Amino acid sequence: MQDPNLFLGRLLVFLGFLGMSAGLLLLRSPAILKAGWTAFPRSKWPGWILTALGVFWVSWVVSHAALGRFEGLKPLIPVLAVVGFGAIVWFLDELLSPRALGGLLLLVANPVLNGVRWADSAWRFVPAAIAYAWVVAGCALMLHPWLFRRVVEKVLPSEKAIRMWGWGKLLAGALLAGAGWWQLR
Repeated sequence: MQDPNLFLGRLLVFLGFLGMSAGLLLLRSPAILKAGWTAFPRSKWPGWILTALGVFWVSWVVSHAALGRFEGLKPLIPVLAVVGFGAIVWFLDELLSPRALGGLLLLVANPVLNGVRWADSAWRFVPAAIAYAWVVAGCALMLHPWLFRRVVEKVLPSEKAIRMWGWGKLLAGALLAGAGWWQLR
């Protein structure tokens, strides 16, 4: 395991650049993003791709976990993953994209929280808070996928609102990247 403070600094820089990139995208093409967000919940291919990523990630985690008396089932994990993927896209095809996005948000939070757990900087609370926000959003999207469209309609009703969120993401991303650089020095 690498130094937790080094991981924290790199994570803050990564999250900062990710936020600044999202902010620039929001500022640059709000109309295209609005159309994409409106179509996303019922889009088939994004749902399939996000589901495949989630199923692969879960199968990788389970195959590397200590399963105790179920250790003998590990050779079946690839088969179970393919069957599980097929069952998910067949039986949960309604609003699959937001559900799969919610599942990935839940999965992404774990390595972030594990990575910053032992850092001795107060900045460790920032990615932890972001990760817990991902967990809440992921649970909400998995349980109530229709919330995605309602939130987009409520929070981003116009191009002006999208641009305001873009400026906010750009500034917050710059703050996170700056905190990351400060942590790395």
